[in-house]
Amino acid sequence: MTDLVEDTKRLTLSRRYKAPRDLVWAVWTDPDHVAQWWGPFGPEKTSSDIQAKVGGVFLVNMTAPDGSQHPSRGIIREIEPPKHLVIEGDPGALDACGAGLPPRALITVTFEEVDGETELMLDAVFPSNAAREAAKDSGYLASWGVSLVAIEAYMDGIMTNSGVPA
Repeated sequence: MTDLVEDTKRLTLSRRYKAPRDLVWAVWTDPDHVAQWWGPFGPEKTSSDIQAKVGGVFLVNMTAPDGSQHPSRGIIREIEPPKHLVIEGDPGALDACGAGLPPRALITVTFEEVDGETELMLDAVFPSNAAREAAKDSGYLASWGVSLVAIEAYMDGIMTNSGVPA
């Protein structure tokens, strides 16, 4: 189950995964993994480029069925493996939700190990309340809801195929 907390300029989603923190971290920071679960168009329509370092790019490019491109771009502002990742959304994003990384929003993803499971928190701080509302109106919450569930299914497959019980 995904939890949601709303504040004036903030949206926070959290979800607990029955997976070790190192795996959840890898699924978020390895471009081959990210392309498998990010967004609604599926892995065959998604590519990713991630430079997992401060100042590095975090890019996921999705292609919709109509051929339109939906890039999700940001710059990594902080990274502390496997605890947290801070990404600043590209100010030039063409839509208010930034295809997952809203323009000028600061997105902090934390990974907390709890009894062999991982509590993931996705916290987005927007430059204004209006920016937060615009992101919500353009599907930010619905898209992340789908992606957070997709991460779970993807990790279950990894753990099952590696012999680790899912």
